[in-house]
Amino acid sequence: MMRFKSISEWKNYCFNTHKAYLKNRYFSCWIKQKKVDIFNYTSLEKGALQDIKKSVEGALRLCKGSSKVTMLTRNPSELNFAVKNSILIGKDIMKMVKKSRKKDKSCSARIFLANKRAAGNGLLRFGDALTYVSDGMTIFTFDPSVKYPKRFFRDEVKHEIYHLLGLNAYHEDTEVKGYGKLSKCNMEYNAPSEILCQKCRDGLMSFWEGVKNAKSS
Repeated sequence: MMRFKSISEWKNYCFNTHKAYLKNRYFSCWIKQKKVDIFNYTSLEKGALQDIKKSVEGALRLCKGSSKVTMLTRNPSELNFAVKNSILIGKDIMKMVKKSRKKDKSCSARIFLANKRAAGNGLLRFGDALTYVSDGMTIFTFDPSVKYPKRFFRDEVKHEIYHLLGLNAYHEDTEVKGYGKLSKCNMEYNAPSEILCQKCRDGLMSFWEGVKNAKSS
C-alpha cells in the first residue's frame, strides 16, 4: 500500500513516474506514433471484437487524444512458436514483437488476443491479461468455451489498457488523503465499473502531463 498525505503529493508522484518508461525507446516511439495494432488469434464473435476495439479507443482518448487503432485477424497457428505445454509464453511473444519492430521500423503498441492461456510474471486465468507497460504490449487470453458478458469487453479491457498507458497501480494499492469517498473504479482488481474514480483519473492524467513535459523539454 502506497500512502500519500495529499492530492498534490499523489499527482507529483505520478507526474514523475514517466522517467522510467521513457528510457525504453519502444514506449517513447509508440506514444509518438499514436498507433495501436490489435492482433486477433481468437474465435471471438464480431460484436465482441468491436467492443474490444471501442474500449481501447475510449481509454486512449482519455489521455492521448486521437490515436489509430487497427484490428488484424490472424491464424492462431502463428503463435505456436510461443506455446509450451498448451501455455502461451509472454516473453516469447515479446521477443517476436521486438524483432518485428526492428525489421519494420515501426513501434506501435501491440495487443494480442489469444485462446491459449498465458504465462508471465504472475499466474493468469482465461479471460485475464498480461501487460508489459514500458514495452507497449498486452496479451488478452480468452476461453473459447465461455460466453463472456458484454461488460467484460468494456470494463476489463479498459482496465488493462489503462495499465498499458502507465497507470501501473491498482485502485486498492494507493491511499490518498483529500479525496473523501470515491466511486467504484475501473482500476479495482475486478474492474467493477467502466469509470475511473477521480483519484485514478488524476494519477493517469498527471503521468501523461509528465510525459508531455519531458517530450517538449
